[in-house]
Amino acid sequence: MNSAAIRCENLSRWYGEVQGLAGLTITLQQGVIGLLGPNGSGKSTLMRLLTGQIHASRGWVEIFGQRMFPGQHQLFRQIGYAPGEDVHFETSIALDYLSLLAALGGDGPGAAKKRAERALEKLGMEDKRQVQLQAMSKGMRQRIKVAQALLFEPPLLLLDEPLNGMDPISRRHTLDFVKAWAAQGNTVLLASHVLHEVEGVTDHMLLLHHGRLLAEGRLHEIRELIDSKPRQATVYGKELRPLAAQLLAEELVIGLSFVGEDCLQLDTQNLPALLARLQQAGAEGQLHSLETDDRELEIIYDLLVGEAAR
Repeated sequence: MNSAAIRCENLSRWYGEVQGLAGLTITLQQGVIGLLGPNGSGKSTLMRLLTGQIHASRGWVEIFGQRMFPGQHQLFRQIGYAPGEDVHFETSIALDYLSLLAALGGDGPGAAKKRAERALEKLGMEDKRQVQLQAMSKGMRQRIKVAQALLFEPPLLLLDEPLNGMDPISRRHTLDFVKAWAAQGNTVLLASHVLHEVEGVTDHMLLLHHGRLLAEGRLHEIRELIDSKPRQATVYGKELRPLAAQLLAEELVIGLSFVGEDCLQLDTQNLPALLARLQQAGAEGQLHSLETDDRELEIIYDLLVGEAAR
């Protein structure tokens, strides 16, 4: 497609007197774009405007050169959307749930089932096809949402905080899929409040803060400044003491503490290297989940505009 994937001109949305988005003007081409900001920054409002779920209070959106507004059904078929909130049919098994969505999109029974199977396979969920959604972990449910966004293989994917609650292996699989999908000529807008999650697949970022565009561009120039700040990661798993000893021996942490036997807090001055090592531990089955202190955006805000931006 020759037109920009997304164009917004003075895009604004108010909820009564509350500002959800204010004067956003951007042009986004093919590839992966990270949409970053803390909760309440306007990420979900932008996603809803891009999908025609809500009207703009001012300005407009174009998707592949076509103006977006509610009821624009032909344009909707070019967009796959994974919302931030859960919207599952809890008692359905994964295959039936996705097949139903494919049938609602126009497929016959056989084609709908095949489409659902392809989507599950792309997200590494084919072994969960007969599992009820209510029996799935948070990370699995997140991957089901990405799979439903992918059902009709649209050229634009809008993923709202898809990595929340995922274990390290699921997170890596999902990010690998995002990168591969964009490499085929598609566009992915990946919303997150955690910089390092997005930076693994792109350095093209939009930073939103209080509904306004704080910055757009590539963040590699300030990466060294961010990584020089002391950071913290928390891991959960069984028999973590051998892993703790290894991390100390490899000088990947400057301090650590146990919160019970199944939770380990790690302090580091080299978060990317530590995360790479923890990803390896996750692949070996040593970890159940991983969290970071999520301070990267705060550091960026300080670097860009100081305390006034926080």
